[in-house]
Amino acid sequence: NPYLEPNNQKKSFSDLFKMMISKRPNPSPTVVKKLDVDIINKNINSNKSFIAWVGHSTMLLHINNKTILTDPIFSDRCSPVQFLGPKRYSSPTIDISSLPKIDFIVISHNHYDHLDRNSVEQLGRDSATVWYVPLGLKNWFGEIGVKNVIELDWFEKEDLADKVQIVCLPSQHWSKRNIFRSFDTLWSSWLIQVGAFKFWFAGDTGYNEVQFKQIGENYGPFDLAAIPIGAYEPRWFMKNFHVNPEESISIHKDIQSKRSIGMHFGTFVLTTEPVLEPIQKIKDIIISDSNFFGDFLIPKPGVIYPL
Repeated sequence: NPYLEPNNQKKSFSDLFKMMISKRPNPSPTVVKKLDVDIINKNINSNKSFIAWVGHSTMLLHINNKTILTDPIFSDRCSPVQFLGPKRYSSPTIDISSLPKIDFIVISHNHYDHLDRNSVEQLGRDSATVWYVPLGLKNWFGEIGVKNVIELDWFEKEDLADKVQIVCLPSQHWSKRNIFRSFDTLWSSWLIQVGAFKFWFAGDTGYNEVQFKQIGENYGPFDLAAIPIGAYEPRWFMKNFHVNPEESISIHKDIQSKRSIGMHFGTFVLTTEPVLEPIQKIKDIIISDSNFFGDFLIPKPGVIYPL
């Protein structure tokens, strides 16, 4: 993280413990509207571009004959085990078995709410699906039998057939998969360009005033961006690594996105803010911000948004 001071890169054990015992919301389980699988398949067969929110940071897109999935998590818990850890209070908007054929899957980093082994193993059964992962993660996929994996460092790219380009870009975050090892694999955002259409997936990130403006200047403007809006309180713990809604809007502006869609909310209780707060804050900011441009969409479960 080039724009964080070294002493801001890691939290102490006492900070982690304080965060673990902090009081959090306890929302009732939510029955969400499911995506209409027939309509999804019809759109794909007729090559109509769309995006749909599956839950948390999992987005399903179809752009110009390519179907894309981001940070897939379909498990009940974002945890190394399924009997402990944060539990979903809203189910995925589509069952993993009902997904269409996926061309590309991008992974932002190795935290359990973004890299879910159960989902990877099931989706990895289709050997034609190509996984794009940040530096250091390819071996993890190989160990569980998923071989069609492209590992990229920041600013590396893959130019593919049909005018497809995939670029690994920075984010401000960290990585950890167990209690003994941190920062041993990279974290990233992703640019996926299909034809003239540019989609940017933010992954998980904090905010700084340099990185995202550089992305906008060098790779933008973007036709669509998926930007996190939730899991940001308390700020003393989360600020460096998770944006709040104000910073989400700043990223939207910095990267020069014509249209953005919120994610990283409404699925798991990971932090202390009320679960519906990010939605209202985004709406309030847009109304009060005279310099806002474009569109920032809060996705609704079960809705397929045309692009």
